[in-house]
Amino acid sequence: MDYEKWINEAISKTGALSQGETFLLKDLFDGISWNTLQNGERRELGRQFKIKVKRNLVPDVQYLDKADNNSVIYIKN
Repeated sequence: MDYEKWINEAISKTGALSQGETFLLKDLFDGISWNTLQNGERRELGRQFKIKVKRNLVPDVQYLDKADNNSVIYIKN
């Protein structure tokens, strides 16, 4: 799987979010594309995206909290 391609797609979609909007990584993918990934691929993609956010490599996006289902909540600054 090309994680960098998926991450770049997610990063490009964060530009359309409103300031103060919270989101999960899966919210950035249209239709069923997120569901085409296997569980391990989703976890790894989420891990890599979170690392980029924490290193300030995703413009105007910040780690906010963990959701009840253990996914990560982000906020657009």
